[in-house]
Amino acid sequence: MMMTPDQCVPDAFRIVSVLAELHAFARAFSESSTATEFRTTLRVAFVANAAFAWRLIETERFTSGRRNRVRMLCFESPEAMRRAVQERLDWAAADEQFRATQMATPGDFPGVTVDWVHSKDFASIFDPSRRSLREEICATSSARTVILR
Repeated sequence: MMMTPDQCVPDAFRIVSVLAELHAFARAFSESSTATEFRTTLRVAFVANAAFAWRLIETERFTSGRRNRVRMLCFESPEAMRRAVQERLDWAAADEQFRATQMATPGDFPGVTVDWVHSKDFASIFDPSRRSLREEICATSSARTVILR
């Protein structure tokens, strides 16, 4: 049965409304200190008539001469994509807490953390822990992942 244009309008409004909400979440993550530090941005999209229409595009920019990585995560529903974006927001909050705890300086002693790690070595020592935090929190799988670059 073919839908009339009048029947499509409520769906279009719902899609636009959900996309606006998801865009706000993605922007909030992209503007977080965690996303800024890891040079990661999120964008959302909807591809009409696609098998997995709800798309989350994740871009990681590298400074070390490596080529930027762009992945498109395709979801079956807006709820699944919402969970994935919310998990990234939760990761950013947990990472900010981790940094606040680990970067605290004992007795305001400049240049070292509570673990006596020199601040210039913070990334090389703690980034594996921070990335594993992401793997633990960001558990929602996409129905399909496409590597764009």
